[in-house]
Amino acid sequence: MQHKNIILRSLKESFLLIWKNKKLFALLFVLQIILIFMLSFFNVTYGTKIIESEKAIMDYLQSLQMDELSIASDIAQQKSILGDDPLSISRHFNEMIKNFRLYLIYAFVSMVIFTSIIWAITHKLVHKANRTQLKIILFRTFIVALGYLGLIFLFFFSVFSISLTESLSVAAFFFTKYMPFLLISMALFYFMFVSLSLVHNTELKEIIQRTLFVGVRKAHYISAVYIIDFILFIAPSILLFYFIENTFMLLLSIIIFTSSFVFGRILLVNVVEKLVKD
Repeated sequence: MQHKNIILRSLKESFLLIWKNKKLFALLFVLQIILIFMLSFFNVTYGTKIIESEKAIMDYLQSLQMDELSIASDIAQQKSILGDDPLSISRHFNEMIKNFRLYLIYAFVSMVIFTSIIWAITHKLVHKANRTQLKIILFRTFIVALGYLGLIFLFFFSVFSISLTESLSVAAFFFTKYMPFLLISMALFYFMFVSLSLVHNTELKEIIQRTLFVGVRKAHYISAVYIIDFILFIAPSILLFYFIENTFMLLLSIIIFTSSFVFGRILLVNVVEKLVKD
């Protein structure tokens, strides 16, 4: 019953806070839109380049004659079985790696900056923080976001710090070799949002201790919030998919989709505050 009361009270308070702080909510909405747009832009820009390099490799491989007669003929004539320009494969592969690294760098910088600002403003909305408090909160959110996202992006960056030869084994043993790191990244995301919800009244040196207390001992509350946030996130996503050709429904879905991120943070801050006081 207590579990239910905390969640319901936090939901009610979150809606009331949004109603009383429409300008701050609108600011958070705009910042969220900008972040989504930037990440989408980086994804399209560098994703397109990665796909082009991949296509170039596949086209070159498909142009090769790999039947037994052709291979035997190339060997007899002391020609490379990989065609006239075998180094093009490694060139395009290295280009893929370079573009993926650039994508990670730009995405990392954008997420750290916007995560810091968005969470700081969220705390201002919930806790009525003054200018001095807001500066302290902004500094703490920056350090927390930098730490968690740094670890997460470092893993993905290391995955693609490989040679063409190494990539063959990675493709074959990806799940057994890298799945533990993916699970660790998911755990880091789980605890990161808890830490960011604590920065209003928690010193940086106490963040880890309090995060573990709330994230582990109160995991059922945090999980309930994440489930609510997931539902709020997935519902407009479904609308977006089914009504993508309807301009009005498309716009409505985008508004709800973006608002779900903002509301989810406000709700989590409310719940975590109650769990710390409990």
